[in-house]
Amino acid sequence: MNTIITETTEHGEMPVDVFTKLANDRILFINDQVDDAIAADISATILLKDSEETEKITLFLNTEGGDIRSIFMIYDMMKMVESPIETVCLGSALGEAALLLAAGELGMRYATKNSIISIGQLLHDHQILSDLSDAKSLLERKKQDNKEFMEALAKATKKSLNQVMKDYERKKFLTPKQALQYGLIDGIIGGK
Repeated sequence: MNTIITETTEHGEMPVDVFTKLANDRILFINDQVDDAIAADISATILLKDSEETEKITLFLNTEGGDIRSIFMIYDMMKMVESPIETVCLGSALGEAALLLAAGELGMRYATKNSIISIGQLLHDHQILSDLSDAKSLLERKKQDNKEFMEALAKATKKSLNQVMKDYERKKFLTPKQALQYGLIDGIIGGK
């Protein structure tokens, strides 16, 4: 799909990438697995837009999640800036990405009526060769990451850590209505 649009400037018509144009208007998209590169781009753009003015920034999500360290990078930046961050699940916010959806400004967290949200314990999907001592350290780090992930979800939903841990001991898929009832979002966008 061609994402280049034409914009009229004082120098004539110029080709502009649609995502660049939207970012200039404080609208950002995450539509891939969140890795270090995507997290750095999104975090830097949020920081830049916040330094320009403290108006609303909108973050659209359609992602299967990604590396929890990268998710926390974006999450921490969202919490550091003064600009309110509106979040919108447009498609899916799966796994770790559900935290970014829930981390939006209270009252400004949305999902479209046909989107899907899922939450569960963090997965360890990297094969690492290590001795038993290192393996134990890696396991402890993963457990701590999972606890911090669940604590952040608990804070966003105003539930206890124990409740969130119990509710998402196994992966669950939520409709927007269920996500609204749980406190992950504040509204459902549908139709006009």
